[in-house]
Amino acid sequence: MSDGGMGAPANTWTGREVNITVPAGVLGNLDQMTAVLKNVMTQLGCAHCHSGYDVRFRQSLDFVVSPKGDVAPGIAQPFAG
Repeated sequence: MSDGGMGAPANTWTGREVNITVPAGVLGNLDQMTAVLKNVMTQLGCAHCHSGYDVRFRQSLDFVVSPKGDVAPGIAQPFAG
């Protein structure tokens, strides 16, 4: 197990993981990704620093199926504006 130090392998638990799942359209936009990271870090209490957190980005690839068999992205897009 990792000691939580910087540079820990990606599959090592550090106890300070922050998982952020984003759609591909955001993942491919550096300005939006910067804003996402700042927003998340603000909610964690430090908008200017992510030191001490193991931030992991994941592209949203989840889907859900309704009882009727309709398939939709697993992450709703209520923030689209």
